[in-house]
Amino acid sequence: MRAHWKAHDNAYPSCIELTAADLQALNAERKLINDTMNFKQAEGWEDVFHGAKLQVGATNSLVLASGERVPVALAGAVSTS
Repeated sequence: MRAHWKAHDNAYPSCIELTAADLQALNAERKLINDTMNFKQAEGWEDVFHGAKLQVGATNSLVLASGERVPVALAGAVSTS
């Protein structure tokens, strides 16, 4: 995200696409942190990450306003290939 903001005048990507498994894992970790810290979350929190819409995609990528998909690797993700 930081690299995208820097390259695009602090603009957010159109969305972040993650595989269904990675989206589920991301939101499970986010929920664990929020529950542990006793943070109250707004309705729909699991659909947005750092201001960008989250959605299921075939691969993990940032989707730019131009529609270009930039692959992303999740920290701590274990490759299954």
